[in-house]
Amino acid sequence: MFNSPSPPRPASSIPKAPPPGSIPQPSPDGLPHATVPDWNNIGLFTAGVAVGAILGAVVALFLAPASGEETRHRIAHRVRSIRGEDDVWEELAEELERAAAETEEEEEEELKDELKEALKT
Repeated sequence: MFNSPSPPRPASSIPKAPPPGSIPQPSPDGLPHATVPDWNNIGLFTAGVAVGAILGAVVALFLAPASGEETRHRIAHRVRSIRGEDDVWEELAEELERAAAETEEEEEEELKDELKEALKT
């Protein structure tokens, strides 16, 4: 009833599936297929990793516990130190400004305390 047009092939002649991420290349001499890497998929994966790393860094900056001004100061400081342009005089000026601001705050607190004491008596 059922006539097969061709005899069944032996199991060894059935082509195997190529490994994932590769493209089978035809072989002119009938040998098994050679495979080459699929550079499109590799490039797409690499671009995805790069975009993920950038997005992760941005999210980390937005969710950082420090204030924006302090975070920008830290980033600028690190960039200057990496470039080798870290100016000692700039650092000294910034430190002196911070110290002066702290001293002014302390003096204001002391004046307020003295004024409160003077008003109590």
